[in-house]
Amino acid sequence: MPSQTDDAHRPTRQRSNTGAFPFNWRRRAENAAAPAPPTISAPLQWDALIEALTPPAVPSLNYARSLATALGALDSHTPPPRLASLQPVLASLCSSSSPTSLQAAGYDILTAYLEGSGSSLLTTSDRLSCLSLFFDVPWSHELWEARSKALAALVGSGSNSVGMEGQVLRMLSSWIERAFEGLTRSDSISHEDRLERQCSVESLTTFLINLVRRPEFVSRLTEADTAGVLQLWERMVDKSLSVPGDYPNLVSPPASPYFEPQSSKAASPPKLSSSHRRHHSSTSIPKLSLLKHPADIIVDAYLIYLSERLVALAPSYLTSILPLLFRALAFYSTPLPRISLEPNISHHHTLEQKITDVLSKLVSGPYASSCRILLKRHFFPSSQTTLQVSVQASVGALRTFRLSLRRVLESRLARAYIERASIVDYSPAGVPSHLAVEQGLMQRAWAPDESASWDLTRFANVLARAAKAWIAQGQEATPNVIAAPKEAVLYEIASIVKDVIQAMDKGGDDEDVDDEEVAAIGRILRELVVYIRSVKMPDGSLIPVSLHRPDGSSPFLVAMATILAEDLRTSPLFLVLPSIILSIADHLPDRDLTQLLTTMSERQCLSPTSLSWLDEWRNLLTMSNLFWPTRAGTRQHVMDHLQSVWEFVKDIPAYRKPLASLVFDIWKRHPAEELEDNSTLVVWNLLADEAVLRLVERHLENSSTDPCGEEEGLCEEILEYLSSMAHERLDEEDDTASIRTVESQMPSPPGLIPPANTASTSPILSRMTSDYPGVREKETSLPSVMSILTSLTSGAPSRSQSKPRRPTNDMHIQIEASPVIAPTEPPPLTPKSVGAVIGLVSAFSQLVFTPLALSQCSLWHAKRIFKHLVGLISDAGCVRARLTVLQFMMRLRVDRDHRLYFASAEYDKDGNIAHLAALINRAEAGPSTVEDLLRDDEIRRARARAPPQQERDGRKASRGRGGARMDTSRSRSRVPARVLPTAMLRPKPRDPLWSIPEVLSLSVAASDVSSEGMTSYDPTNPGHNETVLPLSLYLSKLVEVIETERDWEILSYVLCHLPTQLANKHLFCGPRSKIVIGRLLATLCSGITDGTLATKIERWPDGIISRDAQGLAFHTLTVLVSYKRCFENTQQLHHLVEVFLMGLNGQPSTQKCCLHALSLAAFELQPSMAKHLSRIMEKLSQIMSNPAMAVHIIDFLAIVGSQRSLYVNFTEGDYKMVFAVALKYLEHHNRADGSLSISWALSQHVRIMSYYIVYVWFLAVDLEDRHRHVSYIVRQLLLANSGRAEVDAPTEVAFDWLARYTYASADPRPAKSTLDEIVMNPNLQAKSSEPAVSEKTWILGNSVVTIRALARRGWIEVLSRRASGTTKFLVRAENVPMIPLGDVDPDLVSISATLMMDREDNGEELTTGEDATDRFIGNPSLGDVKEALSDNAQSLSSVPRPDPITGYVWSGSAPSQRRKEVLMDPSYFALQLSAYPDKRPAGRGRLVKDKSRLASFIRTFDRMPVIDTHKVGVMYVAPGQQQEAEILRNTHGSPAYTRFLEGLGRLINLRGQVDVYDGGLDPDVDGEYAYAWWDDIGQILFHTATLMPNGEDPNCTSKKAHIGNDYVRIVWNDSGMPYKFDTLSTQFQFVNIVIEPHSRGAIAAFSNNLHEHEYFKVTVQRADGMVEFTPIGDFKLISAVNLPQLVRQLSLLSDWFVTVWQNTGGDKRRDEVITNWRSRLEAIRRFRDQILATDEEPEPEPDDSLTGQQRLRDFSVAY
Repeated sequence: MPSQTDDAHRPTRQRSNTGAFPFNWRRRAENAAAPAPPTISAPLQWDALIEALTPPAVPSLNYARSLATALGALDSHTPPPRLASLQPVLASLCSSSSPTSLQAAGYDILTAYLEGSGSSLLTTSDRLSCLSLFFDVPWSHELWEARSKALAALVGSGSNSVGMEGQVLRMLSSWIERAFEGLTRSDSISHEDRLERQCSVESLTTFLINLVRRPEFVSRLTEADTAGVLQLWERMVDKSLSVPGDYPNLVSPPASPYFEPQSSKAASPPKLSSSHRRHHSSTSIPKLSLLKHPADIIVDAYLIYLSERLVALAPSYLTSILPLLFRALAFYSTPLPRISLEPNISHHHTLEQKITDVLSKLVSGPYASSCRILLKRHFFPSSQTTLQVSVQASVGALRTFRLSLRRVLESRLARAYIERASIVDYSPAGVPSHLAVEQGLMQRAWAPDESASWDLTRFANVLARAAKAWIAQGQEATPNVIAAPKEAVLYEIASIVKDVIQAMDKGGDDEDVDDEEVAAIGRILRELVVYIRSVKMPDGSLIPVSLHRPDGSSPFLVAMATILAEDLRTSPLFLVLPSIILSIADHLPDRDLTQLLTTMSERQCLSPTSLSWLDEWRNLLTMSNLFWPTRAGTRQHVMDHLQSVWEFVKDIPAYRKPLASLVFDIWKRHPAEELEDNSTLVVWNLLADEAVLRLVERHLENSSTDPCGEEEGLCEEILEYLSSMAHERLDEEDDTASIRTVESQMPSPPGLIPPANTASTSPILSRMTSDYPGVREKETSLPSVMSILTSLTSGAPSRSQSKPRRPTNDMHIQIEASPVIAPTEPPPLTPKSVGAVIGLVSAFSQLVFTPLALSQCSLWHAKRIFKHLVGLISDAGCVRARLTVLQFMMRLRVDRDHRLYFASAEYDKDGNIAHLAALINRAEAGPSTVEDLLRDDEIRRARARAPPQQERDGRKASRGRGGARMDTSRSRSRVPARVLPTAMLRPKPRDPLWSIPEVLSLSVAASDVSSEGMTSYDPTNPGHNETVLPLSLYLSKLVEVIETERDWEILSYVLCHLPTQLANKHLFCGPRSKIVIGRLLATLCSGITDGTLATKIERWPDGIISRDAQGLAFHTLTVLVSYKRCFENTQQLHHLVEVFLMGLNGQPSTQKCCLHALSLAAFELQPSMAKHLSRIMEKLSQIMSNPAMAVHIIDFLAIVGSQRSLYVNFTEGDYKMVFAVALKYLEHHNRADGSLSISWALSQHVRIMSYYIVYVWFLAVDLEDRHRHVSYIVRQLLLANSGRAEVDAPTEVAFDWLARYTYASADPRPAKSTLDEIVMNPNLQAKSSEPAVSEKTWILGNSVVTIRALARRGWIEVLSRRASGTTKFLVRAENVPMIPLGDVDPDLVSISATLMMDREDNGEELTTGEDATDRFIGNPSLGDVKEALSDNAQSLSSVPRPDPITGYVWSGSAPSQRRKEVLMDPSYFALQLSAYPDKRPAGRGRLVKDKSRLASFIRTFDRMPVIDTHKVGVMYVAPGQQQEAEILRNTHGSPAYTRFLEGLGRLINLRGQVDVYDGGLDPDVDGEYAYAWWDDIGQILFHTATLMPNGEDPNCTSKKAHIGNDYVRIVWNDSGMPYKFDTLSTQFQFVNIVIEPHSRGAIAAFSNNLHEHEYFKVTVQRADGMVEFTPIGDFKLISAVNLPQLVRQLSLLSDWFVTVWQNTGGDKRRDEVITNWRSRLEAIRRFRDQILATDEEPEPEPDDSLTGQQRLRDFSVAY
């Protein structure tokens, strides 16, 4: 016998092939080469082979295969061997101890024997003995096919299995399970092994199914056999459905989003897993494509088995069959399309459709009732199975119900469609016609009626209970998390509801809605949303749900969002959805809730028209997260709707009171830790409204104020609540939130990528959503991928997972999780104390600024609230509440009648508050208002970048500079020991709480409307009065704040707003206010002097120090100048001026403020100014190095120079300091390096005004002392011109001017006199016996001297024309006797002229007719002289007396030439005839011989003004006027305006006016009178509109022709409204000096009560781009007595600057302004150059020869 080892060299036998069994595939070893068969002498016969294989012979593999081949080759005529002879061989070969190859050969022998003729010889016992060969054999890769074929051959497809059916089934079950076990294992096995097992399972299950197809086989089965087979299927299906998703080398595309173990749904082969690594035995990819998911094999086989056996199985087996089908359906379930009558493209998996068909037959077949019971049972979780099994069973059961329900819904839709189509057209017989409906649609419409069984109303309760049970399942152990397995069940329930809703939507508006069905949907949804409330994100936060854009975090959430996103305006679910949506409000974004609120409001759910409106409001106001920062939009909408409803019910007490009580009750229980924003102010205002309305209703019958303090009720309860909440303390960090609107954007969380298409945010998304996965992936594929990538790279999830927390200053605001999150601004938070303050303010304003103020009870309660508000300034619970009180208080004003009002539009009309806020970085400075702060701004910016311990000037902070600072808590304080880091000493700065412009949250009943009952003072009853508000308490509280405040926000707000409020002088009247104002002055002065002001501040902002606060205090002190009557002690006024003097040591902004204040004090506080003026001048000489201060210093010197009483005690050194300041600016201007950092126009203005200061102050020096200053002035002027070849023209003018006024105070232009007219009149002289007047002219340096003389009478007229003026001398040579030789009569003409020389001609020229001259022609008689003298006396006595109101009416020549004392030094005469200031040595002059050129020069030169002239318009604006025409038509003004004009100038008669500048006025057109002012330097003509006649022109064109062309206009504004800059339309719109009352109101404008017009407010309006150049600043208060002088100085300064501005093209060209004096100088120079150019006589050269000496001594040539 050959050994077993020879088998390896034996040829491989061919497998037998049987067509009765499906084992027709055998895989060969692909790389194994067939060995060459050994050489055999001759083949053995089957009997020899049997003998060779019979034990105890050692079996040979070749022999065994040869035997199988031989047996298979026997034909029907050849008798087969007996089984008994084969049994030993089979037993030996098929033994489990034999090698595998021998076992396979043994089974092949048995197969060949049974498939041949041997089967006919077998008995049952033989078959049973053969069957024993198959027992207890494990599954083998090499044996399963041979063994299976042998068994098939044995049983003969069931025909030969009599008596062994059970054994065969149990054997097959064992084989199938053993083969299937390898497919469900997760360990690593080869792909070949998996393929073998897959084929084995498929073959064996097919064999099993083929067996049960045979009725004869099935008929012999017992119940135990059937049960065993079903249990086999149950076990295998359970295992297959539990195979994990990472089944090796298989990728099952997910059909259901909830189950990982899924099979391939596509017909194409499955793809390789990304984690697959090829096995070493794998040789080709196609092998892998043959692999199937275990469930695909088993479920398919199971369905085939059921199709064969289901009808024969007993109903009791449904308990095991249905769960498996449910689980399988869940495993293969795919999204269902929308319910529609249109045919849908099938997206179902083949197995899903098979499962559906089987279940459909079951639930609608004979066992429908049992199936429904089991169906409902499996809706609920099972405690007997695992969670996965229970979920699968429930999902499958729900899907089964859903499919049945969808058929019912589609049937309903089909019937509805047919009904709608049938009514379109009817035949004449009344039957519908043209009804073309598909047959399938008709069948669906009238399918077997299942509506009664599958109606939602029947299943609603069980579905709701099932949802509740699933939500509670396992929740005690672990809380619900997103995408939990149980969500698959809830998703199916939600999908059932969604299908019903879609059917409703499809049915149209005509179909009646079943209320029971709507209620059923509501019951189910109420249970489902419980899960949303319980589910948590992985980090424990709430899960966000977006209705307008459902995210893909969970299909259940998407489905629920789709359902809840129904359009409530049209949806029949409106009755149930709002309450359901509100129950999950915590999870919804603002957009969804706001849309819901809008719809509820539109459908009147929140108004009294709804019976449940109060319940709805309770639900809204008690929403748990309504006051979270993420609920800004919802909160805003809730409050807006509450405001709207409140306005509706406000006048209906029956509705108003319940709503107010509800809101008050909820608000009292509002959590204290939750902050609010501005939207909740509606509630606070509502409470205030209710308190006021309850108060009014209570006092309708009894208006007495006696019981007011004793009454109790809801009104008092609300007010007490508001007061207590206003005192509620707030955490410091929460208190740092800003009350202004912050322009900031919050970045989106990482991983949230906004999609390109935003059209999917429709509120009716449910009508456009498809369940198809392909559609959803197409729409959102890019955002999803990008979201995943972003989350991977950033480490953050694609959705927000942060839990909303109570907001504080250092916490980020929670942003709703949504696929698109736009940048949002954090809502401005409003603490409760702020809201309470706003409520108190609202109540006060309603009691005061409405007609309720007519009630004494209202005023009583208003004063009570006012006292509470005053107390809250220091006692409120947080800084923001205190600031809110100040925001209201600082806007309180009174009109001229002391009636209180809240200023809104005119709150800061002068811009003073904004200007002060800009100084401390709380507002942006306006354009062209801070050029003089250029250096200050640069220093401020540098200081902001510097460390906090450094000051502006670069020096480290110390306790010097203004006094010791004892506050040791500040970082600037010095520490005696070691120096600690700044961060350790300096507290963290507070975020700014206010800035300009402000957006107030206050609710004031009527802004800018005067109260009808509340006043600040009652002049008729200064004592106790119920109508007078105790404003002294408020002012006293402000003083307390200034003294003790520790918070910069409060102190800065007071210091910035107090000056504007104090400017309303009628606000603080009465003896109590007078005392407090004195305290205020003392507090500010002492705080600045001692350096203690603002030293208690604990937290300073970066870049701000106490010196800034002190700088703001100077603005308040400036306004206090107008309260000088409140300071009885003159020492207080002296101290005030001294404080202003100290302020000149401060920063530039403080210096400017103090200079303006000192300019005002020059008029108002003259005794104190005179006392400190020398020190002020000394300080000015020290601070003048800053060019930005130049214009303000110059303005101050000009104003002081106009007030002689201030410098009456000046010494020579004091005057020299003034000259030094002015002349130093000339030196700065003339610098060649251009270091002057101010604009060119301002620099030109400063230069002109510097010369003006020199002239003004030089004239202020006594005549006998003027020459002492000439040397210093000349030296400084020359220093200013250093580096130049010649001095400039203005300096030449200055030299000439000094020569004129050093030794005399004579006018710059000679006046006409009677003496001159009589003596030097050529006409008179020509008629006498005397020869005519002779005249010669010489050029002496920069002067032209003309001398005229009478040849015989001895009279000589000397006329010196210079740049600074013209001087005329009329002298008589005493060498000429009065009675010459030969004359009998004396010179009576000279005598009479001498006697009449002091007579004033009043501007009338001397008559030169025959009647007048005849008296003096020839030799007049003594009688003629007497008659002339008599006429002179009469004319002197006829001068009219001054008018008692308007004073003198000046006419003729300038009165200054006759109304002042003129002193003259002899040097004056010599200087006027000298060549000074010509730098060449004094010569003989140049005689002018060209008479024609001389006459032309004199005509032109004499028309040039000898002083500077100005014209200024004056307009009066009557009460209520705003238009140009009505203002110009005014012909008179108020008494105060008239008194102002009297002080502004002198009333002159324009007719015959010779010396006073008339400003182009024509007496015949513009009136005979005008106001003018003049001095030795300049003249101003005021174009006064009220003095000019209107004529017939309604537009007053003639008035506008003059006033409209003036650069500067003075506007007296009694209109009661702000005067607009462009009221007068003209291109010359430069400067308006506006005078108006400091308190609003036009009623008292024409009152002559001096107390009402004691002070006025002056403001200066400038054109755009024009820098500040006046000492007014934002505004100034000036007394009526000093008002004209101030305005006159302002008009002079303004006209000078505007002239420069206009000449330089708005500061765009570097052109110089030519003054009148300079024009005269240049005219003289041009004339001199012309004469010298045409003169033939050359300039004599020094020559000592005789000829030279003769030429020099020969004076006849030059004279």
